[in-house]
Amino acid sequence: MISNRWNPVPRIIFFILTLGLFTTTLLADEAGAKDSFGFWDVMLMPRVWVGFIFVLAGLWFLNRRMVTKNFRLISLVIIFLTFGVFWLLPLGEFARGMGLHPSPVCAVTKPGLFIKAGRGFPVVFAAVLVTMAVMSLIGKKLFCGWVCPVGAGQELVHGISFGKKRDNRFKIKLPFKITNTIRTLLFITYFIVLIFGGLSIYEYFNPFDFLHWGFPFWATVVMIITLVSGLFIFRPFCYLVCPVGLLSWVLEHFALTRIRLNHETCTDCGICEIKSPCPTIPAIMEEKWSQPDCHACGRCIETCPEGALEFKR
Repeated sequence: MISNRWNPVPRIIFFILTLGLFTTTLLADEAGAKDSFGFWDVMLMPRVWVGFIFVLAGLWFLNRRMVTKNFRLISLVIIFLTFGVFWLLPLGEFARGMGLHPSPVCAVTKPGLFIKAGRGFPVVFAAVLVTMAVMSLIGKKLFCGWVCPVGAGQELVHGISFGKKRDNRFKIKLPFKITNTIRTLLFITYFIVLIFGGLSIYEYFNPFDFLHWGFPFWATVVMIITLVSGLFIFRPFCYLVCPVGLLSWVLEHFALTRIRLNHETCTDCGICEIKSPCPTIPAIMEEKWSQPDCHACGRCIETCPEGALEFKR
């Protein structure tokens, strides 16, 4: 049985206060500006606290084994609409506060451009980075799995069936060693190009730009490629490109909650590995400290006939 006595709220508050104080102290943007947009101004933006609500809700549902395939489908639609579309509605300050700027990818990559230009590290970018970090520390990949609209879109299209039970033959699980190597090399290349060329290569691989809904040609192409490849590969942008995915993968190793295996009830039937879309299950079964990205989709928990997989401390 899963223990429901653990209360994550005190630890969450501790993380927010500690990281917030650190960021406010060390990463101030244009120190001394009277009307500067501060760290706590960002934390009070609707997209931030609504994001924390989604993260805590995802943690609660996963902990209680409530995330079925249909439940996950509905939640992905809600995630995409809430964080990718809601800000377009004429609902005043609240809707505007749900806007995507700066996007997760921009929060990671744009500060390098500011620093390269001799400017300070913008507080808004630092605050978004801290927010994503805290969400990822609350639970393994909870930001990516329960807040990110691009991730939700990819996971939605991956769930599209090709019409027969044999459609799994069209679903490809790329080896994590390959995908993570590509993602890491791309991140290293970003720094090299930034230092010597003053450019961000992620400008050419950022599907979040599409969610500004201006339909620029290149952003539209990137989004189409992302979604089409998502039909066959689970979250391809997340595993192959996304710098947030890479950084949150590092933080996964220190997350407070994650998928845990109960050896007493596990029968090694392999159903969870067959049914799960991600490449993470073998590492979870072997209880390796370093594992491929787990996007907290709950599929392995749902499909385990013995209830041997749990999302907990």
